[in-house]
Amino acid sequence: MARVLIIEDNQPNMDLLAYLLSVFGHQPLCAYDGVEGVELARDALPDLIVCDLHLPRLDGYGVVRALKADPSTRAIAVLAASALPVTDGGTALRAAGFDGHLPKSLEPDALIPALEAWLAPHLRGMAPDSHDSASAGTIDAAPPGAHLLLLDAAPDNCGLVASIANHLGYQVTPASTAAQADACAGMTFNLLLCDLDGHASTADALLDAAQRHWPTLPMVAIRATDSDLILSGLASRTPSPVLLAHPLEPERLATALAAALAPPSRLAADDACA
Repeated sequence: MARVLIIEDNQPNMDLLAYLLSVFGHQPLCAYDGVEGVELARDALPDLIVCDLHLPRLDGYGVVRALKADPSTRAIAVLAASALPVTDGGTALRAAGFDGHLPKSLEPDALIPALEAWLAPHLRGMAPDSHDSASAGTIDAAPPGAHLLLLDAAPDNCGLVASIANHLGYQVTPASTAAQADACAGMTFNLLLCDLDGHASTADALLDAAQRHWPTLPMVAIRATDSDLILSGLASRTPSPVLLAHPLEPERLATALAAALAPPSRLAADDACA
């Protein structure tokens, strides 16, 4: 297990990378600005550092200068993470002090191996087995063949919800507009997953499409942190949606999806036991 410091101010990016590192057996350490990142690196002395370039208070270039100037952190590999394409093979980033760079890819199969290449062999994690995880009670794996329609009013959240659901083993079809949802009307789904942390008009349009095409399909809906609003498209559904809120904890999403897909007989038995 490696201790990996993530210095990132974008919450969805932080949530996803921290979740993936945890699932692959590593311990994520999180800092949300450059100054905090430098301080945490000096205190914790992690095995690896992943640093965004655009950060509050101190940008990524300032972070790597500070870390490479400090004898206690100089030997720790620092990887630059940027959404911008690296067109020179990383030459400019290495000249600035970074040891390497990572694309801000949300695909675990590409991201985690690229990150672990910078770790000593004994610190590299093992690819998780979803069935073993589920049997151990650590996370709920997807039922075989479960197909979700993701009504995504928040595509700017970097695909966080889709990435987590895919990683849990669900087949995910995304739709971020009402027209895209209408185009899925002939498809069969087991559950609707709605990320409503976006424009209210987009969320309303997606929920309207859900009510027209899949009025009785189970639903998990994710709202913005500061929103207490229960949209009419949610209040009128039967069965009632399972409600979550951002910032999203992957383990809670896994539990909510499993609960929404549980047969009524199982839910009744669980209630009786409680």
